[in-house]
Amino acid sequence: MKPQLFLQVLTAGTIVLSSIATISPPSLAQSQTYFCERSDDGVWTTYAKNYNNKKIPVIRWVKTLGNYTPKVRCQEVSSRFQNAYGKGILNYLTSGIYTNGQAVICAASQYGGPCSQLLFTLKSHRDASSVLQNLVEIGYRARGPLLQSEDASSQIYIDMSKLLNEKAAQVGN
Repeated sequence: MKPQLFLQVLTAGTIVLSSIATISPPSLAQSQTYFCERSDDGVWTTYAKNYNNKKIPVIRWVKTLGNYTPKVRCQEVSSRFQNAYGKGILNYLTSGIYTNGQAVICAASQYGGPCSQLLFTLKSHRDASSVLQNLVEIGYRARGPLLQSEDASSQIYIDMSKLLNEKAAQVGN
């Protein structure tokens, strides 16, 4: 092979290899629907990506509880949201009581259905239904698509697809 041709092939190969090396795989947040990131103001936040690939804040984690910092809480709960979503059971957010009697926020696969997966626990003195309402009202500054159970109990179901689509419309404006 002529030296000049060899040099051209070597240069072309180097350019191709360096181009491949600079292409990075998508981050974990880019490949998941629910993920944890810091917001623009530095608060650890559980986000969801809606159908238009817009990043929607779901929960802002500001308090440390026990040994759980906002970052750790955000990461663990975001992982639970993603897991429930992956299983197809995160259609609604609702409340329930854990086996030890502690109030929880959980995923439900259908309206009126039981908790399908624990998402996070609450302090025992807090009312889970009011936390759900506050989650929507504070996070979205609007009452959101809350659905009260048909038997008029305090069980609340938040339709996640409606919530994300309505919030995306607000973000787009």
